[in-house]
Amino acid sequence: MTVQRIALMAVGIAIVAVLVSSIPVPIAATGGFTHPGAIAEIFIALAFGPIVGGVSAAVGAAIADLALGYGSFAPLTFLAHGSLGVIAGLIGWKKGSNAHFLAWIAGGLSLAAVYFLGEATIYGFGFAGAAAELPFNLFQVGLGLLGLLLFQLVRRAFPQIDQLGEAPKFEEL
Repeated sequence: MTVQRIALMAVGIAIVAVLVSSIPVPIAATGGFTHPGAIAEIFIALAFGPIVGGVSAAVGAAIADLALGYGSFAPLTFLAHGSLGVIAGLIGWKKGSNAHFLAWIAGGLSLAAVYFLGEATIYGFGFAGAAAELPFNLFQVGLGLLGLLLFQLVRRAFPQIDQLGEAPKFEEL
């Protein structure tokens, strides 16, 4: 683990936590909330890879849950958002636009699936209660499209962004 990667994770965690907690929209069916955090999570996963993306999304979103008084959701949030970051990073990091789109979809579906299964079983909302929150989770994931677009714009201006998430390489001159 490099200092650069640790720094990227720290900044990523902070950005995700701020975006998740900036506009919490309550969901009556489960007592949870939806938010624009997937914008940062998708951007970070595509820009810096699955490790930085997964840690930033998982820890940042869980910290926001704790800060906003949704502590009981923090473990499930950690898993759901972490899965989004890891899967999106694995599929889309250092790849082309088609892979980025697939990364956004696959990562988003993993988040929705983890929340659905966790709420239906562990949290005791049943399948009907978990299904009531599904549209809100999919809306949240849909906002990740803005993160995908932002990444493509930044990559166009700064093509080396893909290299920031990997170990530094030194060449002898």
